[in-house]
Amino acid sequence: MVGCSMAGLYFWGRRRKMRFDLDAMRAAPGKIFRVEGDENVPTLDWRGEEVKVEGPVHAEASAFYVSSENQVVLTVHVRGRVHRVCSRCLADVVENVDKEEELEVFPDEIQGKYLELRPFIEAGMRLGLSSKPLCKPDCKGICPYCGADLNREPHRPNCNRPKTAKDPRLSVLAQLLGEAEEGHEKSAGR
Repeated sequence: MVGCSMAGLYFWGRRRKMRFDLDAMRAAPGKIFRVEGDENVPTLDWRGEEVKVEGPVHAEASAFYVSSENQVVLTVHVRGRVHRVCSRCLADVVENVDKEEELEVFPDEIQGKYLELRPFIEAGMRLGLSSKPLCKPDCKGICPYCGADLNREPHRPNCNRPKTAKDPRLSVLAQLLGEAEEGHEKSAGR
């Protein structure tokens, strides 16, 4: 069995940074190092959107050094809550993020003696975000013609939306259905 070490986050009442000591890892190849704690990440930049993070992000990380490959295998599991905007109706949405990622990190590319986990925690939070957040699965959105929030109100009286939106690709099917209905009415004697 591979050895295991728990790296605590508190040292004499002071909060330690979430990181791994690369020298200690190199000295014990294959030994699993762990760290767990909360990281304050006030906001995330995601595809041009500033996402507000509610409270600290809880993170659990484990890592071990592979000497033959000169790499660290890092697993980071993040849990947190973020405030977003519904992609259809623009209502506020609170989204729970729960994401685990495994990465290969090459220590030679890291400046300094520590593998800092904050960039990986932020990346895990970004990867856990939904691409199109919704306030509810059946959100009707905002009418592009009159601006009504269709979850709360019907189309406005002055709405100039097309009454029937026809997809030109379905015109042949519409003709067939029309012919079938006419044939059905004739056979029924109407």
